Amino acid sequence: MLFRLSSFARKRPLLLNSLTYGFFYTCAEFAQQSYNKKFQIIQPVSTYGVELQNIDRPILLWLQKCNNFLGLLDHESSMSIQQYNWPRLKRYAIYGFFLAGPLLHGWYKWLDTFYKGKSIKLVLTKLFLDQFILTPPLICLFFISMSLMESKSDIFEECKTKFLKTFQTSCLFWIPVQFFNFVLIPPTLRITYVSIAALCWVNILCYIKNVPLVKFNDKN
Repeated sequence: MLFRLSSFARKRPLLLNSLTYGFFYTCAEFAQQSYNKKFQIIQPVSTYGVELQNIDRPILLWLQKCNNFLGLLDHESSMSIQQYNWPRLKRYAIYGFFLAGPLLHGWYKWLDTFYKGKSIKLVLTKLFLDQFILTPPLICLFFISMSLMESKSDIFEECKTKFLKTFQTSCLFWIPVQFFNFVLIPPTLRITYVSIAALCWVNILCYIKNVPLVKFNDKN
């Protein structure tokens, strides 16, 4: 099985990495919703899609219709503890399969091409580039893409409010994870390793994402 996986990784690396990252990303959100159901924690959902019905902006209205057609919008004021939030799961799946997965595949392919070797200097260089060059725009992509799929009227508000806290948390988590990644993991399995680590990280990210902006500002 490992031989077949390694062979498939060499033949279809982009497809494997996108599928793997999207799968683990969706599973992380599913696990958090399962935890909330078990302990009867009600999570707020977005109502921006409903609000946009009264906004005379053709682009935003078209986006809302598109998201509604794809089943990405939340239409309730609160999340029932008796069922899963399928629109939210769809949003995380789209982000994992079609945005983060392909982007990370290209990034690590470039990184391993231009910085070959496992010397301390090369590993630290990769760590710096990964954490301070890739991570900031990746965090922005996450919040902005989620806001687009939620049909929010201000797609930058959540990113501006939560970016700093998210980046600080990512430094504590990803720097040691990526150190072992660049030292021990072969390039063909790099996204798979990152995807498994993402099971933990996405739960942190989901928590930050689900904190209402008002409460988030109060905490800061």
